[in-house]
Amino acid sequence: MAATPESADAAAPDDDEPAHTPDEGSGSGGAQPDSQMPDSQMMGEFRIIRRLGQGGMAQVYLAEQTSLGRKVALKVLRPERVQTASNLKRFQTEAAAAAALNHPNIVAVYVLGEHAGQNFIVQEYVAGGNLREWISRKGPPEVLPAVQILKQTAAALEAAHAHGIVHRDIKPENILLTPKGDVKVADFGLAQLTLDGERVNQTQEGVTMGTPLYMSPEQVSASKLDARSDIYSLGVTAYHLLSGKPPFAGKTAMAVAMAHVRQKPQPLQEQREDLPPVLCRIVHKMMAKDPEKRYQSAADLLRDLNRFSQMGSRGAGGAAVEESDDAEVGQTPTRAAVERPTGTWPRRLVTAIWRAPDRSWLGYLLRVCGLALVVAGGAAGAGWLMRTPDPFAAEPGRRADVPNLGSADKQYFQAMTLGDSIPAWQAVIDYYPEKQLYRNYAVKQLGMLHLAKGNYSEAQACFDQLAALPSSETKLRAVGQAGQAILLQHVRNDHRASQELLSKLAGAYAGLDPWLKEQVADTIQRNRRQLQEDLNSNLKSILEQRQAETENPAPGGRSEGKE
Repeated sequence: MAATPESADAAAPDDDEPAHTPDEGSGSGGAQPDSQMPDSQMMGEFRIIRRLGQGGMAQVYLAEQTSLGRKVALKVLRPERVQTASNLKRFQTEAAAAAALNHPNIVAVYVLGEHAGQNFIVQEYVAGGNLREWISRKGPPEVLPAVQILKQTAAALEAAHAHGIVHRDIKPENILLTPKGDVKVADFGLAQLTLDGERVNQTQEGVTMGTPLYMSPEQVSASKLDARSDIYSLGVTAYHLLSGKPPFAGKTAMAVAMAHVRQKPQPLQEQREDLPPVLCRIVHKMMAKDPEKRYQSAADLLRDLNRFSQMGSRGAGGAAVEESDDAEVGQTPTRAAVERPTGTWPRRLVTAIWRAPDRSWLGYLLRVCGLALVVAGGAAGAGWLMRTPDPFAAEPGRRADVPNLGSADKQYFQAMTLGDSIPAWQAVIDYYPEKQLYRNYAVKQLGMLHLAKGNYSEAQACFDQLAALPSSETKLRAVGQAGQAILLQHVRNDHRASQELLSKLAGAYAGLDPWLKEQVADTIQRNRRQLQEDLNSNLKSILEQRQAETENPAPGGRSEGKE
């Protein structure tokens, strides 16, 4: 999902948005359970505010811990499930597993308790939404925030695995996103602990261990599980995140589960040709059927993700992935993998990356080859494009409501989550002006937002900056020149100069964001209509002049040139 001007549904959810219990559902559908507790009921020191959702094992409530005055998530075991000791054991195992973990990317568990015969867990309340909801609302994100999500999730798994805990149910619903761009991994209800060499494995009938869309092959075949099962599930989640859909589908849950064992996923780069092959190889290595061919630890995965992130500034890293002989990674090279250039290609790609919804192959070639098509586009109509003062210098109070989150990637992720917040995108530029990759993409989003809101002078400044970028920034330059052409028509009514500039975008058009494509198409239609009207008017004038000359010939004009 590229953060383009959207309606208010792109805004960050408020503090009461349920996100900390993704597997329990939204609570908006289905029959209410008979045991639903009324609002304001007390369970010890916890006051029930409202129900958030329910799952197979528990109901979840938003509550207030009165002693500390904070909101918490109260997860109450459904009374009908207490009939078996195994379910109660599983419930207690979840609490023990999660409470042992203390990590910023893991939902914290505060209390395991019992009140009036009801067992409950009190855990951190996370305002925001889960990754499944986020993908459904916005579509696949750009590469930068996607990698940030994967890095934080991998960091959470690294911490859990260090404690001998395997999550066993990694999926988009269990990856929560805060408005600040932080990831929180939730629901260790399926956790498997290895304590003193003994496995705690609750596999009795009625307990779903994993979700078919994201289960590892060893889960499907009931084989022994270890941390590499979580890596596979995270790989499937990454595939879903980057492509917009899980790699396997089927008419039944069993068919989907067996696909993890028997089928190979479609190469990710065939789903999105704009994705860097290095990143695609990382994802496919995570999804290797054989655990021995996957990353052997979350730490190894995190290392490669960090190296990939650093390509944008140093052009280094990723060699381990590129040189892998894993049969599951790149066994059938895609067209992009075969034809991609060598040398400093990763640097050029990462610094030019964004989501191209139509996955244009021509757009990919234009990016990596640095064709001169867009470079020439700056000439048409450039005479009137005067450089304006840099509008991105911080102004007093301009970012007062947007805190510095401590890193450019978090700042960018927050802006993307908020979607159409001009101050949030401005904060990326103000706080991290030296981070050219993030700055340039923030300028891009600001240009489109200002254009959508009719702030033409601000939009002009953004598009001018993008159009002036080096020729290696092919896609960003194309956005700048497209914006300039739109404003030529909107502001100057210079349809001819606008059309000439747009005609030079040609193949670069395919790589524009959908919203900007619509504006370009509309501008082209307006230009054509106006230019046709001008042409008709000129032809009419010429014909009228010719007719007047015929009816009133100049004296001696017919004998002109004769002796």
